[in-house]
Amino acid sequence: MNRAIYIIMVPVVLVAVGYILIFRAVGLAPGYGRLLVAMALFAGVAWWMVRKSAKTSGPQKSKND
Repeated sequence: MNRAIYIIMVPVVLVAVGYILIFRAVGLAPGYGRLLVAMALFAGVAWWMVRKSAKTSGPQKSKND
């Protein structure tokens, strides 16, 4: 599961940095507030999904027990 988080988070961070750099190069002020809200929302949903999957994939019993 940790590898999957990195596979998702690395491109997200790269897109966010690219968003800021491109807007600065063009001369526009990037919407930092909107970017921060989107990043916080994404992190919250990812955290919630990790917790949800950890609860459902707890110790499993076999039919023979």
